[in-house]
Amino acid sequence: SDVCSSDLLLFVGNSQVLSASDDRSLTLWETNPPWSFAGRIGPQAESPLDTGSSSFVGRVLCLAFNPPGTLLATGGGEPSRSGELKLWNIPALTLNREIKDAHSDTVFGVEFSRDSKYLASCAADKFLKVFDVATGKFVRSFEGHTNHVLGVSWKADGSTLASAGADNQIKVWNFETGEQTRSITTYAKQVTAIHFIGTEAEVVSAGGDKTVRFHQSTDGDNYRTFEGGTDYMYSAAATRDASIVVGAGEDGVLRVWNGKSGQSLMTFPPPAPHGNSVQASAGKR
Repeated sequence: SDVCSSDLLLFVGNSQVLSASDDRSLTLWETNPPWSFAGRIGPQAESPLDTGSSSFVGRVLCLAFNPPGTLLATGGGEPSRSGELKLWNIPALTLNREIKDAHSDTVFGVEFSRDSKYLASCAADKFLKVFDVATGKFVRSFEGHTNHVLGVSWKADGSTLASAGADNQIKVWNFETGEQTRSITTYAKQVTAIHFIGTEAEVVSAGGDKTVRFHQSTDGDNYRTFEGGTDYMYSAAATRDASIVVGAGEDGVLRVWNGKSGQSLMTFPPPAPHGNSVQASAGKR
């Protein structure tokens, strides 16, 4: 490997890397850190299936961390009754604030702006809304979808939002004015997820027509489609350089594509079920 005269990288074992730098320090890095259970928000630990003791009024349908990792936003609510939107302190797992009456129906998507000043949410009430994170105050609403709004994403510079709707449309919005700048109608079924890619204007989305797609948010061009799904696709993501794309859906398969060519790289089928493993593991915590 190429090594600079003042720096050194050396593998130690299978997963650790030792680095030496100009400040005469040695640092040991773990390239494959283990996952460990950090805490729970919801039912009490001793009765994890007792939803009556939960901090949430209904299902948690979406969540997002702010970029520094100090806040967690959760969305959900009771269908046709409430849109629950809460912020939690991390790692304390204590309630930072609840944004009351954020939506009149269940919240399906949340995302923080890159500067962590704003929180965008979207819901079954057909609205996309933005709130001030520090105060919880309502900032602006975006109206135009004719069915549930299922996903939302901020452009990196905070100027633009994109939303995914059950009306089969992607909508692009000017944050400062609240105006809709574009409606993208290439999907034949619900658009279930959307994310801006890196710092650019392109978005990756998933839909009920079994596909994951790339679009230009500026002109709506669907310049690449990723196929192979056998049912509704519910989630999609791309690396910052759009070289790798992943998507998953109703068929339980995680699919990986080459983002430049659209070629399938790998598929991960669902693991075989092991009895009542979910409830058993929940009861042990």
